[in-house]
Amino acid sequence: MKTKLSLITILITVTPTLADGVLSEAIEGITHKGELRLGAVRTKDSDNNPSTTLSLGGRVSLSTKPIYGINLATTLFTSNPLFGKDDEGMFLNSKNRGYSIVGESYLEANLGKTNIKAGRQIIETPYADSDDIGMIPNSFEGYSLINQDMKNSTIILAWLNKWSGIDTDRPEKFRKIQPSGDAILTAGLIYKEDQTTLQAWHYELEDINLNYFELGYEADTFSMGLQYTDQENSNSAYGISLGGTMDGLELSFAYNKTDGILSNGFGAGPFFTSAENHTVAEIEDQEAKLYGAKYTKGQITLGATHVDLDKGEDETDYLASFAINKNHTLDVIYSDMYDDGNMVRFFANYKF
Repeated sequence: MKTKLSLITILITVTPTLADGVLSEAIEGITHKGELRLGAVRTKDSDNNPSTTLSLGGRVSLSTKPIYGINLATTLFTSNPLFGKDDEGMFLNSKNRGYSIVGESYLEANLGKTNIKAGRQIIETPYADSDDIGMIPNSFEGYSLINQDMKNSTIILAWLNKWSGIDTDRPEKFRKIQPSGDAILTAGLIYKEDQTTLQAWHYELEDINLNYFELGYEADTFSMGLQYTDQENSNSAYGISLGGTMDGLELSFAYNKTDGILSNGFGAGPFFTSAENHTVAEIEDQEAKLYGAKYTKGQITLGATHVDLDKGEDETDYLASFAINKNHTLDVIYSDMYDDGNMVRFFANYKF
């Protein structure tokens, strides 16, 4: 009995000291990274009415030092209009104002070849992704697990119940991802062998299930891909992509055909023929063709992509990018959406 009491006394005395030491070590080892982003966007709608926003923002991320494979991380995103240029809502909240949001805040555990995150986080999957085309991307609240124990294979599991960001109605707030309040369950498998990649995904939603399959092959000068997706109720799509590269010039072609009306999901959608603004989704029985060319010389990249939609409005996108160094980039994207109007975006990014 005396031995037990002595052991309990030692544990009571030592445990707070150990916990304090672990906490101090984690806090002292905090790392940071971020991005300062100056963005300008100007759109003209189908009636040629212009809207403009000039914004300064970016993100700052903090992460504690891993202790026994566990760490905490958080990221603050912000977008702040300048000089009264706050008409175009792409960079703004639901009230056309600047806003800030804690887009990431999670507990992370790395256990061997398994990574687990709990909390707000950015994920990249075919039907749920960041779609980082403005000032603040999409992020999701829930749980995710990535396991790589099997050779050449990655297993992804996720349970997501809230989201915020550019593709939501109220980007300034995390809200239920489905009207019922139910979470989305996601399971994916990615298998890579040499130059071939095979992936399969399943999403459980309240009304429908989404399935996605993709086969890709990528060599030094040639690439190709096949994709198929179905969203129940006879809604499905298939696609093919081809690409070739030589002396800095990259040429690409893609084709999609839908049967029924498909959704882009919670992000930009997975379709090969997606343009900056238009996709093959959301119009019944649509067909799309993409033609693209991109040339890279040193720090400069120039590109043009045209998407021909047989029922929706076509789109032609032009890109010019200058990588000043590994931390500084300048990007200009002009999108001609024909009868739907046009959009030009400029970004100056500094990563630290």
